[in-house]
Amino acid sequence: MATLWCFKKKLNVHQAKEFKEYQCVNVGIFETKPRKSFFEPLSPTQQLYESLRYVYTGQDDFFQGGRELVHLNGGSEALMRHFRNQGMTGLFGFNHSFIQRCTTCSTGTITSGVNRGTVGSYTCYGESNVPIFRCPLCSSRYSARHATALWDVRINEKDYCRIAKALAEGVGIRTTARIFDVDKDTVCRCAFRAGIQCQFVDSILMHHLHLEECQLDEMWSFVYKKQHHLELFEQLHNDIGDIWLHVAFEPRVKVLVAVVSGKRTLENLRKLTRSIRCKSDGHVPLFTTDEYPSYLDALLWEYGQLARVNREGLVGRPSEYAYLIPNHALKYAKVKKTRKDGRIESVETEVSISTERKVQQILNQSSCSSTINTSFVERSHLHERLNNRRLTRKTLGFSKALYMYEAQTWLSMGYYHFVRPHASLAILSDDGTHLLKRTPAMAAGVTDHIWSIKELLTFPNCYYS
Repeated sequence: MATLWCFKKKLNVHQAKEFKEYQCVNVGIFETKPRKSFFEPLSPTQQLYESLRYVYTGQDDFFQGGRELVHLNGGSEALMRHFRNQGMTGLFGFNHSFIQRCTTCSTGTITSGVNRGTVGSYTCYGESNVPIFRCPLCSSRYSARHATALWDVRINEKDYCRIAKALAEGVGIRTTARIFDVDKDTVCRCAFRAGIQCQFVDSILMHHLHLEECQLDEMWSFVYKKQHHLELFEQLHNDIGDIWLHVAFEPRVKVLVAVVSGKRTLENLRKLTRSIRCKSDGHVPLFTTDEYPSYLDALLWEYGQLARVNREGLVGRPSEYAYLIPNHALKYAKVKKTRKDGRIESVETEVSISTERKVQQILNQSSCSSTINTSFVERSHLHERLNNRRLTRKTLGFSKALYMYEAQTWLSMGYYHFVRPHASLAILSDDGTHLLKRTPAMAAGVTDHIWSIKELLTFPNCYYS
């Protein structure tokens, strides 16, 4: 098929002004203005660990090979204070001896109180012997659960982690409550807090991803009622009725790059494409979608350029219209399915932006795709419906509120990315004797080991105040 660089989306003067302001403001936020974080830019965990180690020990052997130091924006002390829980999480590889060498407090402070004791050099409290630490800057005491999903939790720590794991594996709220002999409201609070925690972990670690292919699709679900059951007044609300889960999936490393829940609108698709661009390393992948026409508008809004209409003739007012034209690096293909009586009769593919030669060259180098398809993102939908009770069809496990729907979605994503190994990502060991299991986060280079559910829930929240 010939190159379709001549494709243009017509905009009036107000839409062109909105697009120009959108590009300037949003790109400026992520390129120049620091995020609400203790480090910028966000980098893989090993680079962050080495940067923090360099600040405290002065060992720069990791950066002698040309690697860049992560700028911590003066937040190393605060970041270290948050990471100093239970001897650090296993993510960064810190141990107790390293903490004691790098802080001014060489021993823990013994505090008085009920049910408190000392384990090693740390003061502990509760049945789980939760450590209490003293800040080396302000000398204030704080719990190891501070700024984690386990903060202010009354039930046993192991039961709390098991409840979160059961929810992430697709068990319903009431069933989980009966299994662990707790109230269903306790399970709901666990799901909500764990979802917020997983959303934070995703925002911190899932950045600078190298994307070669990206399949976009949306999955239908509903909150509170189905759309045709809503009353006239209820149809004015955007948080009930039919809710679509817009998903961007990278088939090589099986990563859910971005997820946006809401109505099936162009605005939500623009949020999806914006999230893809912010989480990638700058490389524009091959986008593949179905025949839904709004995808092209969203991709042009994010990866397009503004072009003015040339004046025709020597006199007269200049045209008030402008066009969005695709960037030279954008490659976009569609899968068109013909259905009859609910069954697919034929499948056709079309290259909408770029050329068939460039698209085929990417597919030939791909480790998973041989043709233009959306099979991988649709298989991801099946995984979500199996492991997210709120997406399972024809059950009573559907969400009654949108915020719980989003929390359960983030919990399932965090568990899928960091805790649960993916069978298709296993690789041979160095000696070739056995297979090494990997999670999608490991395949994407975000982490170097399989997390436990406790490690996911206790990842220190740097945004916590």
